[in-house]
Amino acid sequence: MKLRIPITVYFTIYYFLLLWLYHYKIITYFYWDNIALMKEGSFDLSTNRLAISIAIFFLNAFCLSGIRKTKFAFISLSIFFVLLTVPSLIAFTSGEMYPLEVLGYHQLFFFGFFAFSFIKIDFSGIPVLNKRQALYLLLLVTTIGVIPYLLVYGPHINLKNLLFLDVYQTRSTMGGLSNPYFGYTYSLFTKIIIPLIIVFSLELKNKVLALVGVLYLVLFYLFGAHKTVYVGLILVLVFYRWSYSQTVKRILNYSSLLIVICLLLAWVNYDYPWILSFRRVHFLPTLLDISYIDFFEGKPLYWSESVLKQFFEYPFDVRHEYLIGEVYFNRPDMAANNGLISDGFMNLGGWGVAINVFIVAVYFMILNSLKIPSKYFGLYFLVIFSFLSSSLSIVILTHGALVLLLISIFLLNQKDNNYKTN
Repeated sequence: MKLRIPITVYFTIYYFLLLWLYHYKIITYFYWDNIALMKEGSFDLSTNRLAISIAIFFLNAFCLSGIRKTKFAFISLSIFFVLLTVPSLIAFTSGEMYPLEVLGYHQLFFFGFFAFSFIKIDFSGIPVLNKRQALYLLLLVTTIGVIPYLLVYGPHINLKNLLFLDVYQTRSTMGGLSNPYFGYTYSLFTKIIIPLIIVFSLELKNKVLALVGVLYLVLFYLFGAHKTVYVGLILVLVFYRWSYSQTVKRILNYSSLLIVICLLLAWVNYDYPWILSFRRVHFLPTLLDISYIDFFEGKPLYWSESVLKQFFEYPFDVRHEYLIGEVYFNRPDMAANNGLISDGFMNLGGWGVAINVFIVAVYFMILNSLKIPSKYFGLYFLVIFSFLSSSLSIVILTHGALVLLLISIFLLNQKDNNYKTN
């Protein structure tokens, strides 16, 4: 008889391993020393806060386990929980260095997302293209959309980039030729549209169109020599055969195993694995939350860098991410990007956080109301990750969140009989 381990057990193991890594190694990194020196404090463990953190963790895990494991909301909130909520709870154990206010914002996001996951919108009356129609539409969009790239970038294509030669020279050249159209569409094509062309072609057993999709992806690589163009396809293929519950368990298992490996290597003074992984992905955002909320307390930007720049004057000489990099990390060249919590606070304080939470919760509420097969979840993983490391407006417009939502409604939404089969 196969042993069925509750999902809460996986989350618990992950939480305590990450807690160990945080207090054993993460807080010794010089970024944390800089902030501690600036705020005249310490990131040492607070036992009282540890007890509160554990209690809140189990409350969050209990709520999460109450969502049906076959639902889109379950896997989405689980990944936010792993990458955003748990690191926040662990950083909270560092005493007064991590303000209670910041923990409150993260819990607002968790419970806001959780509450909206039970709200349903009926999309049954909206027409959905079948897979073959969707494939042809995506091919048409890509064929037309690539023309401006060919006109501007085409004469500067360097085939040596295929062998990873002259990469930085190409990036510099192409960067000087960029324009708003390229900025808004590059991620759409490489991370969403072309990966779907390849996957749909494989599902329909059309090897010719699958090859066309691969060639388009290679062409977009040559437009900028950015290896990240392949990330969307890789993620789709990685998640393709996993159900929603299997995906969460595998992410937790692999993450926990990686934490153990990082701890063992750190024990013999080899620190690069945890520096490049958990420090960067899990805990640097928590440090940025502290920095942004400390800096922008009482002086919001009112979205003067983006959607409302015509109405409000931006008060600084450099962009906010470089400003934070200089003030809190002594690195003027560091782009200290912010996620949905710090982005909201930076623009309108606590109300800005609430607005961001509402928008993201509604976004995933719509996706959860659809019937999206788990095999396409790799497309959404990138969007989730973007919400954690970029401003909300950039994620929606530049990183493809809005377009992916439309594709989900009109192309990926499945009828009941097909959905059950998938």
